[in-house]
Amino acid sequence: MNVREEMAARVADDAPLLERVQELAVIQSAHGYLAGAVVNVDGTIRLQEHNCAIYHVAAGSPVACQAELELFSEVLGADVVREQPITSGDRCCSSRITARTVL
Repeated sequence: MNVREEMAARVADDAPLLERVQELAVIQSAHGYLAGAVVNVDGTIRLQEHNCAIYHVAAGSPVACQAELELFSEVLGADVVREQPITSGDRCCSSRITARTVL
């Protein structure tokens, strides 16, 4: 199963955002990313990946990271912004997850 299928099978589309991010972290961990969902004291939700299973590809092509962020945004139904990438020497990839703004 791919990430889209796994998310659809494991968590409802209308589940709370934190629950969806937590499930995505479980899926990503199963794929080798050592991921976790973190909620900061200000309520900000972050998805942190402490390993990059595609590091050698991502280091040479930022398109790989962008595709991952687009996938996360799609399956979470939320805005996803990468604030720290492992490919820049950070200790983990940390992405801020926020509810999608409806205009």
